Amino acid sequence: MFGLPSRNVVFSCAYAQHFPPSFRLSANRMRPFTSHPSIKPMSQHAVRAALVQQGRHQGKATSTLCLAAFSGRNADSEFAGGGSSIPQPQASNAGSSSTNTSKDAPTTASSNGASSGQQADQHQQHSSSAISDLQGQVSKLSELVTNKARMLEAQVKDLEHARSLIDMHAITNTLSASAPTQTIKAGWHKDIKPFEVQRSAIGDRRYLGGYDARFHSTNKGATPRDHRILPRRIILVRHAESEGNIDNFAYTYVPDPQVPLTLRGLQQAEQAGKKIKQAMDSDGMPYNLFFYTSPYKRSRQTHDSVSSCFAPDQLKGVQEEVQLREQDFGNFQDAEGKQREKAERLRFGRFFYRFPNGESGADVYDRMTIFEDHMIRDINAGRFRDNTSLVLLTHGLALRVFLMRWFHWTVDQFMNVYNPPNAEPLILERIPEITAARTGGPVAWIHTKALYRLTEESKQVIQGCTDEMCSTSHAPSGAHDVHDGGI
Repeated sequence: MFGLPSRNVVFSCAYAQHFPPSFRLSANRMRPFTSHPSIKPMSQHAVRAALVQQGRHQGKATSTLCLAAFSGRNADSEFAGGGSSIPQPQASNAGSSSTNTSKDAPTTASSNGASSGQQADQHQQHSSSAISDLQGQVSKLSELVTNKARMLEAQVKDLEHARSLIDMHAITNTLSASAPTQTIKAGWHKDIKPFEVQRSAIGDRRYLGGYDARFHSTNKGATPRDHRILPRRIILVRHAESEGNIDNFAYTYVPDPQVPLTLRGLQQAEQAGKKIKQAMDSDGMPYNLFFYTSPYKRSRQTHDSVSSCFAPDQLKGVQEEVQLREQDFGNFQDAEGKQREKAERLRFGRFFYRFPNGESGADVYDRMTIFEDHMIRDINAGRFRDNTSLVLLTHGLALRVFLMRWFHWTVDQFMNVYNPPNAEPLILERIPEITAARTGGPVAWIHTKALYRLTEESKQVIQGCTDEMCSTSHAPSGAHDVHDGGI
């Protein structure tokens, strides 16, 4: 082993023939501490080879320390320069054996030095390879964690979509009950509509209580299968009695949009609110009301009285619609001239006759078509969910045109229908789900409008409206009445 005093380096060697036990190195020069007859000077290469060989037996750390001590003292020792005075051991009786050992030492030292350098290089390469492998594993682990996080995020979205598919049975209602899932996975089924599959894949916000603009359409595919999204009732109300209803001369000095209700009309409007409340309470379920009203004063006053019959939290909102206004009969009306025009209208035809500076029934039909189209879009998109019913405050002819457009009356059928009384609610009720809205029923085929029909009480109020005119409209080919097992 090596001892490192403050000024000297002392070492021992396994080769007794080269270094006796008392051999030591000075800090300034390398020489034997005591004289010995068998020692002769060694070359620098022989000393290095001996140190390397000793390191192989005593450990790598010891060898490194020896070499470091040897190199550190080389500058001021006697083997600085070309020649060397380091003694080499030489036995008197060794003969050629001693000489061969001296000659072989440089070759052995060179070989061992090269071997040690190769081992160091291999160790360094192995360490670099291990670090590179570790970095690769860390990179793969990081990528795996990122992918797992994305998968979890996708699964969360799938769960959210799954909660919205409470009507999934509507998609598979024509499939076998034993293995509907396998049928869908196996291939396309002829009775599954592309629109329905797309809707199921991306979810339906309406079933989560939200408004889904993707279904803001009148297309039959947009009609929701869960009828709770649709209004339970659509209630039509002609405004209450106005001053123009009892005195036609009022129109000669008061603009038509500004004609107010009479005192009796205010009472009628309040009674209409009570009738509507009675119809809504008959279900025994919580409900809301949403109002559409004509901008004319008599309609807005009717709305105020009707809505006062309900609690504030039952009123979901009110929307003024210009398209619900009365037919335009002209500006300020001359009483005598208007009487002549109305008589002429009877000869010409009430529906197509256009008053001077005013409208015909066909003109009202056109704007009512636009109104109904937008209202149906809002219905299909889920605007009136949560058991909400609609109340439309309008006028006599506009109300009849609304029914004409809703039930697809012909012009001749319209001509046989007359205005309902003031402030008398006409109720369109949604078809019960236990009949037409059953699994595989015709509701899957028809338009949203076809899910509503006038109640028996309302049919008695409006004159000239037959059962055929006030029931399901625009039924599919081959469909039958609901009482016969169809719609």
